[in-house]
Amino acid sequence: MKPNRFSKIKKGGVILPLLFSVILFAQTSEWEKELEDKEPANKKNANTSSKSKDPSADWEADLEKDLQEQEKREKGTEGSRGITSPVQSNQQINRSAQNLMMDAYAALDIVGAWDRNKPRGTGERIDNQLDIRTAEFGFNGAVDQWMRANFIGAAHGENGKYFFEVHEAWVQFPFLPFNTSLKAGQMFIDVGRLNKIHAHDRAFTMTPIVHEKFIGWESAIDTGAEFSILFPWKWITQELVLGATNGRKWGHSHDAGVQKNNPLLYAHLKHFYYFGNNWGTQFGFSGIRFEPTTERKNQRLLYGADAVLRWNRSNLSEIMLMGEAWYQQEVFPSSMDPVTFQKFKSPTKDQWGSYVFLDFKFHQLWSVGFRYDYFTDKSLVDKNGDPAKNAIEAQSFQMTFHSSEFGKVRGSIERRYIQDYSRISDEETREYRFYIQTVAVLGSHPAHSY
Repeated sequence: MKPNRFSKIKKGGVILPLLFSVILFAQTSEWEKELEDKEPANKKNANTSSKSKDPSADWEADLEKDLQEQEKREKGTEGSRGITSPVQSNQQINRSAQNLMMDAYAALDIVGAWDRNKPRGTGERIDNQLDIRTAEFGFNGAVDQWMRANFIGAAHGENGKYFFEVHEAWVQFPFLPFNTSLKAGQMFIDVGRLNKIHAHDRAFTMTPIVHEKFIGWESAIDTGAEFSILFPWKWITQELVLGATNGRKWGHSHDAGVQKNNPLLYAHLKHFYYFGNNWGTQFGFSGIRFEPTTERKNQRLLYGADAVLRWNRSNLSEIMLMGEAWYQQEVFPSSMDPVTFQKFKSPTKDQWGSYVFLDFKFHQLWSVGFRYDYFTDKSLVDKNGDPAKNAIEAQSFQMTFHSSEFGKVRGSIERRYIQDYSRISDEETREYRFYIQTVAVLGSHPAHSY
C-alpha cells in the first residue's frame, strides 16, 4: 500500500523539529563551553590580583585616613569649649549638632528608713517609713549650634505631702572663644563635689552630715549666671568656675526666698590629672559668700576642698575614694552699748566638718562601701561660758546591687555618735539607722562629670 500524502506530511513534521533540536543543542553546548573557558580565566586573574595586593596596605591607608579626619575635626573646634569630643568614630553621633535628638528621662528614688532610737534619741530625726524621696523628669539637648538647654522638674515628699518644684532650668553657651563657657538660669551651683549631683545619683543613700548642716539634704539651688574657663595647660586639666546668683535662698526651699542686698558669689577651681593604668584624680577648692538674712552685715563664708580618686576596669570593677572638707564662718553685725554708744564686734559662729567615702565594685553587679562623717561647732559654750566639747561622728556600711546602669538597690546601716556638752542632759548619745534604697531611671539620663 502506498503511503498517502498525509503520512508523508506527518513524517516530515516529526523529522523537522528533531533536526532543529539537534542544531540548537549543539550551539548551546558550544556557548556553555566558551563560558566555562572564560570563567576560570577570570577567577584566575582575580585570585592573582588579590594575592598581589597586600591587605596591610588597605588597613594602614584606612587608619591614616581616619587620623587625618580626626585631626581636621580637632582643628575645627580649636579655641572653643565643646560639650562633646571632636574625635568621634563613624558610629558616634555629635549630640551638640543634633538639636532634634533631645534626651528625655524620668528617675525614681525610693528610700526606706528606720531609726532604732526613735523617739528617744536626741540627734536629727528621720521618719521610719518607706517613701518616694524624689521623682524627677528632665529634658536636655542642643537648641542649635550655639546653645544647649536643660530642664529638670522634681517632686518629693515631706511630712506626708508631695511638693513639685523646678530643680534646673538653664541655657548654656559652650562654644565661646578661648575655651570659655557661660550658663544662665536656675541651677545646682558648681561648688564642692556633691552639690551638682542629684540625690538619686549619689554613691550613697543619705547626705553627709557636713553637707546637710551647711547646705541641706540635697543641694544649693539658685538663679544666676556661671562662667567657666578651661586653661590650656598640657600637663594638667584645670578649670575655673565663677558664679553669681540672686542669693535669695540657700539650700532646699519651696519658695523664692527673700530679697537680699547683695548676690551670692562663689568660685570653684578644679583640677584633673590622669596617672595611667585607668587611675585618675580630680580635686578642687571652693569659696562661697552669701547673706542668710536681709541684714547686709550678716554674712556666711564657706571654704571647701573636694577630691576623688578613681580606678576603673571597664564596667567590671572599680575603686573610688572620695571626700570633702568644709569650714563655715558666720559673721554678725556689730552691737552697740546703749549707754556708752561704743560698738562691739560680735563673735563669729565657726563650724567645720568632713567626710571620707570608699567604694569598691568587686563585681559587675555588686559593690561595697564605707563612709566616715565628722562635724563640730566651735561656737558652742557650756553653762559657764566656756567652749563646749561637741562633735557628731558617723560610720556607715553599705552594699549595692547594680542591676544595670539604669537601676540599683542599696542597703546601708549607720552608727551615729553625738557629743554635745552645751546641753545640761544627754551629753552623749548613740543612734543606729538602717536604710534601703531603690533607684530606677527611665530614658536617656545625662552623664555626670568625672
